[in-house]
Amino acid sequence: MQAYSPPIEGRAKFDGLLLDFNERTLPPSDKIVDAMIDFAKSGRVQTYPEYADLNTKIANYAGVKSSQVMAVNGSDQAIDVIFRTFTDAGDKIMIPRETFAMFAQRASLNGNEIVYEFDEDVRLIVICNPNNPTGEVLTLNDIEVVLKKAVNAVVYVDEAYFEYSDVSAVSLLNKYPNLVISRTFSKAWGLASLRVGYVLASSENISEMLKVRGPYDVNMMACCAVIAALEDSSYMYEYVDEVMNVAKPMVEKFFDDNGIEYIKSFSNFILFKPAKFQNSSYVFNKLNERGVRLRMRGDKIRLTVGTKNQMLKFISTYKDVLSRAVKCAFIDRDGTLIFESRGGGIVKDFQIIPGAIKALKKMKEQGFRFVMVTNQDGLGTQYFPKKVFNKVQNKLISTLKKEGVEFDAVFICPHFESDNCACRKPKIGMLDRYLKDVKVDLKNSVMIGDRDSDEVFARNLGVKFIRIKNNKFKYET
Repeated sequence: MQAYSPPIEGRAKFDGLLLDFNERTLPPSDKIVDAMIDFAKSGRVQTYPEYADLNTKIANYAGVKSSQVMAVNGSDQAIDVIFRTFTDAGDKIMIPRETFAMFAQRASLNGNEIVYEFDEDVRLIVICNPNNPTGEVLTLNDIEVVLKKAVNAVVYVDEAYFEYSDVSAVSLLNKYPNLVISRTFSKAWGLASLRVGYVLASSENISEMLKVRGPYDVNMMACCAVIAALEDSSYMYEYVDEVMNVAKPMVEKFFDDNGIEYIKSFSNFILFKPAKFQNSSYVFNKLNERGVRLRMRGDKIRLTVGTKNQMLKFISTYKDVLSRAVKCAFIDRDGTLIFESRGGGIVKDFQIIPGAIKALKKMKEQGFRFVMVTNQDGLGTQYFPKKVFNKVQNKLISTLKKEGVEFDAVFICPHFESDNCACRKPKIGMLDRYLKDVKVDLKNSVMIGDRDSDEVFARNLGVKFIRIKNNKFKYET
């Protein structure tokens, strides 16, 4: 198994906006800081913790009995205790396919089998609500459907972002004894460094989980901070209101106006994908260079939504990235990037031209973005089926991506020369939309190819031409 290793390197020294871990972007209130200072001076640091006041305060806030509360060392410990209390090695558990990585990590450590379809053997169902990283939410009715169906399983609802979504399954606790809920003070409350959260469940289930949790796992400094936070909750509600009702709609409008795809979120984060022809890694790196740190999630980016002023800075920085002219390397495919093997006239496989990857990596370091431009005569006809081409093309793109080389866009002309289309090289019609959406620094951009038509294409485009000369090698089966 792999350790859960969030990208924390350099965060403490990062001089900019930390919008990568879904943290509260403002410090907690002075009353919380004062409570921790008072405890440090109280002469009680050398004594073991006790949680009676803490459990009572949390119970009052959550609307449950104190016997239905268990304080934990952050949501991570909640996950650990719930998995170890209610499952054994080999038990089936259900988790969302795209969700908080700690669920799968804990399942691996516990020897559980992760499944994505329900059957009667499932012992634990995990619902992250709102889900991280997508921000999607299940309604109370949705959760109750699951509880009714999964009578022989524990249904665990992680409500780490409850304060933002205002959707909770707490009202179902007394009706369904198989329901367990966890929450945290790391997010909206701003106490992430103190590592404190809590579990809500039936009194019987809390008793079972206390057998697994250590007796002193939550430190008293954290307890004092939580009690002060709950007694001064207005600072939290004011922040949540600004994030959800002012800052987030502003970001969504910016995304809508600029064709940036995103998932509608019910929390303080948004998972988005840059507009067409904008490479996610490029956008992420450029924002990071300008003092805005986000989180990569596959080919998407997750943004933590902060205050109005912070989001104005994010939007302004993103606009600057969009407006900057970029250097592009327009690259021919066949004979320039790869040699293809053929059998019976059909492409079977390919070989990347020696030195190509090394050269592309060097160009990437110099700030070039890559665009593939290729003529593929008759692509899509019975003589050249798309599935035959795509099999090789997808493998090529995947191979290059593993090497850290990604294309912003791939443009293919499928026509024959006799079709007299507007997109076939050396014409530049296939780039019309790209050149409209991306500000290209033509003076410092290049075209790389192996044919005279590629050179004419470069001239028509207004960029420098680099010819690949030694490409007489034929890669045949």
